[in-house]
This record gives sequence, structure tokens and C-alpha cells, in this order.
Amino acid sequence: MKLKVYADRMSQPSRAVLIFCKVNGIDFEEIKVELSKRQQLSPEFRAINPLRKVPAIVDGRFKLFESADINFCCLPFNTFCSVHSIRYPADLSRRARIHSVLDWHHQNLRRGAATFVLNTVLAPLLGLPLNRQAAAEAEKILISSLSTIENIWLKGNGPYLLGGLRPSIADLSLVCEIMQLELLDGKDRDRILGPHNKVQQWIESTRNATRPHFDEVHNVLYKLKTKLSEQQSRTPLTSKMLNGIDFEEIKVDISKRQHLSPEFREVNPLQKVPAIVHGSFNLSESHAILIYLASAFPGIADHWYPRDFFRRAKINSVMDWHHSNLRYGAVNYVTYTVLGPATGRPLDPKAAAEAEKVLLSSLSKLEDIWLNGDGRFLLGGSQPSIADLSLVCELMQFEVLDEKDRSRLLSPYKKVVQWIEDTRTATNPHFEEVHNILYRVKKKFELQRSRVAETGTEPSNKMGGHSKM
Repeated sequence: MKLKVYADRMSQPSRAVLIFCKVNGIDFEEIKVELSKRQQLSPEFRAINPLRKVPAIVDGRFKLFESADINFCCLPFNTFCSVHSIRYPADLSRRARIHSVLDWHHQNLRRGAATFVLNTVLAPLLGLPLNRQAAAEAEKILISSLSTIENIWLKGNGPYLLGGLRPSIADLSLVCEIMQLELLDGKDRDRILGPHNKVQQWIESTRNATRPHFDEVHNVLYKLKTKLSEQQSRTPLTSKMLNGIDFEEIKVDISKRQHLSPEFREVNPLQKVPAIVHGSFNLSESHAILIYLASAFPGIADHWYPRDFFRRAKINSVMDWHHSNLRYGAVNYVTYTVLGPATGRPLDPKAAAEAEKVLLSSLSKLEDIWLNGDGRFLLGGSQPSIADLSLVCELMQFEVLDEKDRSRLLSPYKKVVQWIEDTRTATNPHFEEVHNILYRVKKKFELQRSRVAETGTEPSNKMGGHSKM
């Protein structure tokens, strides 16, 4: 009966087993188990492997899982007598050394490489959120593992692990693990592998020794890499802003009530912007989104949302204060003095006066408490956090006010005015580009005011505007 190999070629252990079988001429049937469709969780596959992982094999009534054990099964004294012993030498001391590499692999290289790629590239494809902290920890393990391979496991006269002249199952298993780095951005891959010259040569040696099967089995990675690159280039709105996060901006025009549409309600039942969709994960509320972005994506500078729990707690306290104080005062003041008619609301001098009291109190607290420190930013920071960005963006809506009114509100607060400029400078050119819509609205209002002064005719208050999702 023909050997059955249950595998998903996106899985490193699956690729190692498939290449091993192909290189050694083992007659087998490859049965695809698509992890992205959760086929490994089906009752049918559970009967093959109760652990519900790939790869697994069935040889008659014999079932086996775990990739290294599967490769051990294919020995000269086993059913598959055509297997050449160089893949798993007969010498017991050499076998023991190969076992030591494979055992090391599980807790080191595999743990680092698989977790890093998952949390930088693959997670959204599997309906999972990216995890910046997990990626950073995994990168440390990955870099340490590559150094160990370079300086210990490849320390020998031969081109392969343990000084071997021909590749072993350990070479195949570890190289297949590293091949998943193909999915990374080219610069990221070069940054990780570039310092390890022996490792790079060993990968090429193993690839050459197992061709054409190596490239054929890894073709799934090359296709996915191409697909990811095409997706990025196809989307004209995809931007790499300050923190290099790839995203698509979808405009939701509040003045046209697009946030009330059934389509947007599927994204955010609260029918407010901003909102994000990341794979199967939906999230609303700007502070929660900022925290998620700072935590889920690799490479975000620590100052935005520090890992230190005390500093995080302080930033959270500012953002909680923001909702009931600065936001309440600023939004209501601008709405009831300028923007109301554009959103279908009348101007309301009484509501504006009440909002101004809250606003001025909030600006005083910013000046005397939150900006009371050695640094230029909130809580004495030397660089901006997500709290600085959120609160400054709140104050930027004052750009639509009459210049005298804006100056009356802000000018008594010297620290606040300087802090706004420092945050603008630290985040330019993106700050200016995103706020350009406010500058255009400001010019429109200035023209309307000048016409009123010249003709005494009230302007139309219709104004288009969009918000960002």
C-alpha cells in the first residue's frame, strides 16, 4: 500500500518531509491539508493525528506524526530500503549528533522563525492580529539561533551541519525552517540573514543538493511572496506613514452620512469613525486603535506606547482624561460656532459658551499638569506618544475657527502652543498631509467671511468633508 503524507506546503515540517520523500525516491501520495481553511481541525484528520497538526503519515495501518520522527521512519532497514544512509547515517555517534541538532531546533530556530514570520506577515491571512511584542521577542530568539548555527553547528570542514559532506535530515529540516523568511520584505530578510554568511551559503548548498524538488516544494512560498507584493502595488491608497504600517485608507464622508450605511455598520455597529479592519479583526474607538497599532505591528518605536507598564499607565490616564475633558470642550465648541450647519446642526451660542468653559479648563490642565515636566511632550516625554498625537489632533480642529478666536483661546497657553508645534515637527510631513483637509476648510470659511463683510449676505453653510477610516 502506498505511503500517504498529509501536508500543507506552507508548513515548514511538511516541506521537509515532502522533499525528503521526493529526493529519496519514496513512492507516496501527498494529501493536502489546508491550515488556512482549518482542515486540520476536521474529524477526518483528527482520526489521522489527534494532535491535529501537519505533517502526518499513514503507512498501511501505521500512523505517525512529528516531522523528524517521520523522516527517521525512512531508514535503510525500514520499508523504504531505497533511502540512502547519508540522510540519516548508520553510525550511532553521528546519529546522536543529528538528534541533538533536531532537538535544539524545536526550542530555538523554529520558535524564533515561525513566531516572527507569523506576527510580521502571516497572521492576517489566518484571521489573527499581528503582535508587535511577540515579533520582537521572536526576533531575538531567531537572531540568537542563527548565530548558534553560524558559530557552532556549521563549525566544521564540510558545507553542512556538524561538518557533513552531504546534507542530513537535520540540514533539510532547519533550512526549510529558514526558507519561510522568503515571505518577509526584502530589506527585513537581508537585515536578519545578511550578517550570517555561513548560514546563507549552507542554505544554497542544501537547495542545490536537493534540486529540483527543493524549489518545486517551496514554490508555494514564492507564489505567496509575489501575491503579497502585488497586493501592495495594486492599492494606490496604500501608504507607509510615519511608522511604516501598510494600510488602505477608505474615506467615509460624514457630511453625506456614509457612516450610517448598512455597509459601514458591518464594520462598526456604533457607526462612528475611525474604525479598522485587520484580517477578520474589527476595531473602533481611536484610542483603542492607536494602542492596537502600537502593539501589533513590528518596528514601532517604543516611545509611542512604551513597554514599561508604569509609563503605559500614565499614557492611558491622559487618554481617559481626554475623552471627558479636552474632547468634550473642543468638539462642542467648534461644532456650535462653525461646523454645526455642515453636519445638519444649528449653531448654538449657549452650548458653545458651556463648551468653552470646559475647553479653557482643559487647556489649563494641559499647561499646568500634563506638560509639567522636563521634556517637550506630555508627561515629560522627550518624544511623542500616542497620547500626544491624539490630543494635538483634537486641538488642530481650531484651524477652522476665525484666527482671532483661535488666538484668543490658545495664546494664553504658551506650553500648549509650543507642544503643538513640537508634535507637528516630529510627525511631519505626514502631519501636514493628513491635516490638509482642515486647511482647505479654513480657506473656504475665510472666503465666506470676506464675502459677508463685503456684501452683508449670509453664506451657504453646506460643506463637504470626510473622515478617515
